[in-house]
Amino acid sequence: MNAGVSRAASHRVLAGTLSELVPNAVLTVDLAADADGKPRQAIVLRDESGTPRAYRNLCQHLPVPLASGPRRFLMAGHLECKTHGARYRLADGLCVFGPCIGASLLPMAIELDAERIFVLDPSVDAAP
Repeated sequence: MNAGVSRAASHRVLAGTLSELVPNAVLTVDLAADADGKPRQAIVLRDESGTPRAYRNLCQHLPVPLASGPRRFLMAGHLECKTHGARYRLADGLCVFGPCIGASLLPMAIELDAERIFVLDPSVDAAP
């Protein structure tokens, strides 16, 4: 599965395995730091149909991670930002409740290689 991002323009980051991605599980993966050196992260989950999805771990209301500490991302079948309660649909990242209704999480392409799940990070040039 390659969700539309060219592998030549992206860095593959191992997120985990399909067997780890059980229903209601959310995997986190560290990405390359942004231009200011701030850490970046992606979250990987299965939507309601079982399809693996990846999004940047960044609320669209304020630029903060959706969860920290115990990392409880899911609430009532949605991804929830623990800062202000914004809730996002699993299948498309659309905010359906909270201060950023109508905004969407930034989707990230994933690639499946047998059992392994890779997030494709377009901010990093792939090694030749």
